[in-house]
Amino acid sequence: MALVKNIKILREQLSPFDIQLRAVERQLDFSEAGKAVTKFLATRNRRIFSMSTENALVTLLREGVSIQESAVDSKRDLEDALRNACNDFIEHSSIKVASPLFDFVDQCKSALSSPNSSLQIQTFMASLAVINTLEALKIILIAETSSLKHLMNLYLDSNITQGILLRPVMRKISRALEDAKKFISSVQDNWTETEAKALIFQLLGEIEGLVRTHLNVRPVKT
Repeated sequence: MALVKNIKILREQLSPFDIQLRAVERQLDFSEAGKAVTKFLATRNRRIFSMSTENALVTLLREGVSIQESAVDSKRDLEDALRNACNDFIEHSSIKVASPLFDFVDQCKSALSSPNSSLQIQTFMASLAVINTLEALKIILIAETSSLKHLMNLYLDSNITQGILLRPVMRKISRALEDAKKFISSVQDNWTETEAKALIFQLLGEIEGLVRTHLNVRPVKT
């Protein structure tokens, strides 16, 4: 979060000046040095300190060492750094806020990818196991989103920026939640406990509501 803030501040401070942050880097290239040394040794019978253009030392330096130039766009590097920092934040925050959900979806996908396997026979798809997963998800979601938004308020004073960062987190969790609902729906006919089934879909609805409310940043009214 601090990295996102610092890079964002740097970009905002530079943007009013419309600076073209481009430069040319020069560095010595010794890739041909091996060939040049071989040629130098082959001509060691020549006068090394002669003033001729055939001077062996001059030839060694000319053919063995060159200067390579490369253009560096620092503005683009700054944008790339900010983009990478934001992507890392989104990925880390999504997992932190809804780790039981992503673990559950991964378990389902892994089970379905195995030959001659089905979700119905998996212990984590038993009604009680699903209830435990959803209740743990609900607790973590409430606690971690509050912690996340508190942290963002410390580092980012703009609601717009907070919203830009939180919306991808919300979408990522919402997609995982949709996957979880599909997996659960595919095995619900195996559950004989009517009350447990009702509780599971009640928890899913509550979690959907929490995702929308806790990961939403409303603009400040002026």
